[in-house]
Amino acid sequence: MTTTIRKILGDRPLFSVAPDTAVQDAARMMAEHHVGAVTVVEDGRLVGILSERDIVFRASAAALPAAQTPVSAIMTADPVTIDIGSAVSQALLARLGDQFRHLPVTEDGKPVGVLSYRDIPAEYVMMLERFREMSSARADEMG
Repeated sequence: MTTTIRKILGDRPLFSVAPDTAVQDAARMMAEHHVGAVTVVEDGRLVGILSERDIVFRASAAALPAAQTPVSAIMTADPVTIDIGSAVSQALLARLGDQFRHLPVTEDGKPVGVLSYRDIPAEYVMMLERFREMSSARADEMG
């Protein structure tokens, strides 16, 4: 049986902020709820995702004042998303773990959760790594 994103997320709550929320307030929310990313939602529509890495690399490293900087200034706008009914393998194909560590999850186009790379069962990660090894070896043989 295929494991779906819905099964992994279960009844986990969605934490969201508005684009004009101060980075400091978003970071406080993330710390309070022990999450590594929040969705950025405007008028019920997903406009971005803010991760702990965004805060460190785009705000702190640039010495932006966290209390005055809106999340819209450092978020990842128009992020790749995945539908809640998708198989876990689809999240890996969407480059979760390669290009980013958090993937917004949608249902009928509305944000409903955030999937973390840590949420992916180890067997899926191992299968993907094995597939890549085999693909690389095959490419080396042909090239």
